[in-house]
Amino acid sequence: MKLTKLTALLMAIAMLLSITACSSSTTEEQTEEADTSSADAAETEESEETEAEETEAEDEVVDTDTVAAELTLSGTQSAVIEGFDWGPAVTKVVLSLDQAVDAASVDAAAFAVTERKESFNWAALYDDTLDATEHTIAEAARTVTAAYACDADGNQVDEASTYIALELYYSPDEGSPYCYDLYTSLNTICDPYELDVSLTDSSALAAEDGTAVTGLAVDAAIDLHAASMPQLEQVDLTGSFTGSDGKTLAYGSYEPEDDGELHPLVIWIHGAGEGGTDPSINNLGNKVTALYGEEFQSVMGGAYVLTPQTPSFWLTYDEEGNWADNPGTDSIYLSTLMELIEDYVANHEGIDTDRIYVGGCSNGGYMTMDLVLNYPDYFAAAYPICEAYLDSGITDEQLEGIKDLPIWFVYASNDTTVDPTLYEMPTIERLQAIGADVHTSVFESVVDTTGLYTTEDGSAYEYMGHWSWLYFFNNQCEEDGVSLWTWLAEQSK
Repeated sequence: MKLTKLTALLMAIAMLLSITACSSSTTEEQTEEADTSSADAAETEESEETEAEETEAEDEVVDTDTVAAELTLSGTQSAVIEGFDWGPAVTKVVLSLDQAVDAASVDAAAFAVTERKESFNWAALYDDTLDATEHTIAEAARTVTAAYACDADGNQVDEASTYIALELYYSPDEGSPYCYDLYTSLNTICDPYELDVSLTDSSALAAEDGTAVTGLAVDAAIDLHAASMPQLEQVDLTGSFTGSDGKTLAYGSYEPEDDGELHPLVIWIHGAGEGGTDPSINNLGNKVTALYGEEFQSVMGGAYVLTPQTPSFWLTYDEEGNWADNPGTDSIYLSTLMELIEDYVANHEGIDTDRIYVGGCSNGGYMTMDLVLNYPDYFAAAYPICEAYLDSGITDEQLEGIKDLPIWFVYASNDTTVDPTLYEMPTIERLQAIGADVHTSVFESVVDTTGLYTTEDGSAYEYMGHWSWLYFFNNQCEEDGVSLWTWLAEQSK
């Protein structure tokens, strides 16, 4: 009986253990299932995150493509220089780009230009702490008046091009490529000269394939010595002559079309600011380009033009270089200049030696008088303008020598640089007194006659009274209804 109870008790414990074991097994399976479910959920979440990241990556690829479609063009630029009443101006630049642009997309409003160039330090004249002998950099905005696709020479084209022309506003006070130094009294070509070109509207300009051009990286530096000068295309600026005294003069020259006929020679002698060894300066510093123009050449029936250039000043009267106080005596360049003229004539058979005309302004007006006073029989006529040959240095005998030489004087009464009461006026009076063949164009002042430039009150822009050469180059010098140009063309020995 006791054994049976014990056996039953053992069987009960076994059953209890079995039940417990079963219960534990079920819990482990549930835990494994839960773990599996969690893993699956994690995998699903990870998959979703991966998909999201892939989607973002795809979006980033799209954005990258968009950025790649925004284009910055690089390149260089060259300048166009033209001469006007007051002197030269940079009137246009041609951008040479690394990719072609759609011609229809080029618009002036899309461009901004800032000019930076060498400049005389004018502030130093009023500030003792500054060194006026050291030039500074002047900066100013330039207005783009027109823009268009063009060829390498700046001529407008309708098709896509790697060249863009920007025409710039210019005036007597804006755009000059020259640096005038008050202490040397000479003009030089600005070095450096830069134009910073940028875009104001990134949606305007487009490449040939339509891609928006959002930026320009064009080299701002411009070599003005390599600039295009369309008014001087037919002029030889490489002339150089060394006289028997060893002095060398540079010069420019122009030849009319060879038609088998003889043609006059017109000599222009530059002013004080245009000395040096670069004849482009004495051709653009004053509006000498008018002498190569259609109107003047037509009046003259075709004319040779010679433009000699002194390395310093025609007024220089001693080997020490003194010139500003010339007392009315010969230039140290007199014989060299005359030899140059004779050599040029000898080497151009088409020149009519009975029709050689000489003239110039200021410093060159002095040299004009010096030539005719010493070689009165060589020239057929002279046209000194605001001439700076001091009358007190001219003898009565010298005036008698040019009594029969037709001379046309031009000056403005308000010239404060070369006082007419000390130069032209007494000389003219003395010539008239001996019955000389003398003519005059006397202006009260020198003002713009184009109508393009005015003051704030609307009156004509006024230049320095010394600049009376403007009236000559614009064919506005008249006497008794006859223009100086027409008169000049009629003179012959």
